[in-house]
Amino acid sequence: MLRPLRLIPAGTRFDFMRPRVLALVLSTAMNIAAIVCIFTFGFNLGIDFKGGVILEVQTPGKADLSGMRQTVGGLGLGEVQLQEFGQDDVVLIRVQRQDSGEACYRGAVSALNATSGGGYGLREFALDSETARLRLATPATVTPQAATALASTMNLPSDRNIRAEEGGALITMERAQSDEWCQQVAIKVIETALGKDYIQRRTESVGPKVGSELVRAGAIAGIVTVIGILIYIWFRFEWQFAIGALIATAHDVITTLGLFALLQLEFNLASLAAVLTVAGYSVNGTVVGFDRVRENMRKYKKMPLLDLLNLSVNDTLSRTVMTSATTTLAVAALVLLGGPVIQGFSIALLWGVLVGTYSTIWLACAMLVYTGVRDGASIMKDEDDTGQQPSGAKP
Repeated sequence: MLRPLRLIPAGTRFDFMRPRVLALVLSTAMNIAAIVCIFTFGFNLGIDFKGGVILEVQTPGKADLSGMRQTVGGLGLGEVQLQEFGQDDVVLIRVQRQDSGEACYRGAVSALNATSGGGYGLREFALDSETARLRLATPATVTPQAATALASTMNLPSDRNIRAEEGGALITMERAQSDEWCQQVAIKVIETALGKDYIQRRTESVGPKVGSELVRAGAIAGIVTVIGILIYIWFRFEWQFAIGALIATAHDVITTLGLFALLQLEFNLASLAAVLTVAGYSVNGTVVGFDRVRENMRKYKKMPLLDLLNLSVNDTLSRTVMTSATTTLAVAALVLLGGPVIQGFSIALLWGVLVGTYSTIWLACAMLVYTGVRDGASIMKDEDDTGQQPSGAKP
């Protein structure tokens, strides 16, 4: 007869509550360090939150994401994300929002030369908070008709933005126009680098306003999640349990956010989903532990609280380790093989599994020592007092 696999033998009696003070000190230090990292380094916000450019292109055959990523990533446009979109010959390209400046303007001239046959150069540019001015060196004298054609080729907001001058042409735009124009320049630069074999299906420019709305919505989602967890624990158990669960969940979420800030991992919508997943994983383990604590409190009313908490943690230890180990294996595979697109998501989940297991044992349960959980009348009422202790328990 096959025996069930056990990573932890049955009947363990580890004294998990002995280092509870040390664990609380360590957790406090970790949370303070995470908050310092968040305010010191800030988040490396991704395209979802900062805005940017989205291109959907169709490739000649099956998409070579690695080659395309290398090509687009070498254009100096900043953060770039590529992924297949529905079919193996359709690719969605995301590029971070471009700033007005020399890189944008030189990119515009390069794209112009690739389109028109060459001869154009950037003589000088001036940029302030209100206007942007560029002087182009042109291969021939610019006539009014040529200026109109040049404006169309460069995707300028209007042909009134360009006029001929001696030895070239002067482009003048408002700063807001320049910022938006640079997004179109990025699209043109990518199209030129990929070549004519790649068919552009659609383009979008995600502005910073949309990004700020996503940041606000993400913050609200996180707060609502934590409040919902608190209410759920409060109604399922007692307020003392709710405090323990809230502290453990907040600890896991804050340290995960601190990890993003410390390592400067890209923080996008997938990362936000990872943070919320960490919160859910944490509270799931906490609920399992609290269920056993409540069961043992009804069964062993005269047992000292520290012994009862140790017993409860040991009772669920095999389940905790098995769940954490199997989840860690799956998430570790994502970290090693998932690639750069989901790197932040995978690392956050791996950290969340580890820190969630720690907080379930040494924070959630340990906090019950300080919240007067023995005073919970609804836990104790209408139960027979056996006064007995389990085999192997400390007297």
